Amino acid sequence: MNMGYDVYKTANIETADKGKLLIICYDVAIKHGSIVAEMSTDFKNIEERNKHLYKMNDAISELISSLNFDVAGGEIATNLYRLYEYMQYKISMAIAHRDHSHIKEILVYLNDLRDAWKIAAQNVRMTANGTYVAV
Repeated sequence: MNMGYDVYKTANIETADKGKLLIICYDVAIKHGSIVAEMSTDFKNIEERNKHLYKMNDAISELISSLNFDVAGGEIATNLYRLYEYMQYKISMAIAHRDHSHIKEILVYLNDLRDAWKIAAQNVRMTANGTYVAV
């Protein structure tokens, strides 16, 4: 049963356009951050909590690697880079201090950005020659 889901998930990622891949990265970061936000801060959950924090951090690293600094002077990419870097700093603080308030703050940013990217992706479609145009 799990193997079928893994095949579906792999096919979904391999055939996704850039907008969909961004949404997937946000979804992964939000999913793992939400799990951490619901966990208690006792010592028996440290390994599990850190596993989710590292997955959240990995998703944000993917978002960083997707930034294009050549578009419109790179101002938007630069600002997103700074925000993603701040999120990664907050994740490291959550790991070091077992403070979930850092994660709750990040989740607010991630949800807002995800919603904005989802709208942007819906307003853009790929033409036959591979370029994006607004619809």
